[in-house]
Amino acid sequence: MAVLRCERLATGNVDAAIASLGTVTLARTPVGAFVEVEDQLVDRARRALAFAGVRVGISLETLAPRLGTRAAIGRDLTPLPLPSLALDLVHVRSLALGPETARLLRAWPWQRQIAARRALVRELLCGFDALVGWRRRAWTTRDVLRTAEARRVLRPVVFDVAAIGAPPERRARTREGSIGRWLFA
Repeated sequence: MAVLRCERLATGNVDAAIASLGTVTLARTPVGAFVEVEDQLVDRARRALAFAGVRVGISLETLAPRLGTRAAIGRDLTPLPLPSLALDLVHVRSLALGPETARLLRAWPWQRQIAARRALVRELLCGFDALVGWRRRAWTTRDVLRTAEARRVLRPVVFDVAAIGAPPERRARTREGSIGRWLFA
């Protein structure tokens, strides 16, 4: 695994670039933003992120939580201030088109939602949009986890320590840009 330091230089669709890489781990630390990819994907990641306006360089940083920090699971991709977090990880994977379009087209009782879902499926099939699955984990101090701002975004892991290993997967559309906003906030 290679850890790449990211620096945003221009606006671009960072979410689509991340989705094109398959499975990656994104990280925010007080030091900066990072992407962890397989060794064979380094050149492809560098190229895809460059077209999205992100400069990428090899880093010696390790994406491991510091001692004395507490684990939490993310509810959404709202960014918290960098100094308050020791490590904020988001594991992203591209979702297969077949099962996702089948899930979206399942019968719903509201006609308006069916039309919106069909439009979304059309955008997915034409390649204008893509879906990614993400899981967020963060490590910080107890004091930060007690703040109202952190409680809206993170759920501390207190009793179920195994939950930090497998947080629930959520979905995001690349057109929304939520992953890019989180990474470079």
